[in-house]
Amino acid sequence: MNTLFIDKDNRSYGAEDVLAVLKEIGADDCETLFIHSDLLFGRAPTDFNRREYLGILYQVIEKLEVRNVIVPAFTYSFCNKEDFDVRASRTSMGAFSEFVRRKEGRYRTHDPLLSVSVPLCLKRRFEQVGHHSLGEGSAFDILHTMDGVKFLFLGARQGECFTYVHYVEKMLDVPYRFDMAFQGRVKDEEGKVEERTQTIHTRCYGVRLPESYDYFEQRLIEEGYVKKKRFGDSFVSCLAETDAYQQIIRAVRENPNYFVPDGYTDEDLIHQYAMGLEGGRITHC
Repeated sequence: MNTLFIDKDNRSYGAEDVLAVLKEIGADDCETLFIHSDLLFGRAPTDFNRREYLGILYQVIEKLEVRNVIVPAFTYSFCNKEDFDVRASRTSMGAFSEFVRRKEGRYRTHDPLLSVSVPLCLKRRFEQVGHHSLGEGSAFDILHTMDGVKFLFLGARQGECFTYVHYVEKMLDVPYRFDMAFQGRVKDEEGKVEERTQTIHTRCYGVRLPESYDYFEQRLIEEGYVKKKRFGDSFVSCLAETDAYQQIIRAVRENPNYFVPDGYTDEDLIHQYAMGLEGGRITHC
């Protein structure tokens, strides 16, 4: 077995182990797999080759025999006052997402904030992505119309990266978020440049968000919607899109402040962009 990583207990893991745990959580039982990744499962072996490692992980995903593999290729380019180049703009969603989106046979949506990388067979469907990154016509909205979709959290913490929650919040038109428009230029695959306005549903300036939504993930685990397994120094978990949608709606209808547990007042609902105020690159919405 070729070692991919070694955990803190000095146990080695290879491709066979990755495949086995992904099947345990049901990542193979779907038509489309949307993968959030953070590959901190352990330390690398001495002969570590990062590109080879990413390639082996991708081969493991292929062995699941899922028809469509989708990865987030978010850049928040316009939020960071940058133009968006469909080919050249690197995603901030991790090395695995960047590796996948650069492969042949992939199509990247033209959303300058929350682009996704899909197989070419889905190009016709996803090239219709609209000018709202979390609303009707967004990539998440298209996902919601598809059958057999699951989210895989490959080392990534669901409570910290589940942007899909904000799509459902937009569908519910929650009062603690508002639509913010950004302008910039998009360069497509053929080098054609166009001016574009892109909108995102973001938190109001005075509203405080929790550090993570781990409590929501725990609820989903307890109720049997999420399958989660310890793997190396991290975890893997899987969640069906239909369950995610229904349970987010349920949570907000039971408690309108479920995703803003600190609450807010009318004075907090200021329609001013609250991200990036302390400097640094914007990587969240």
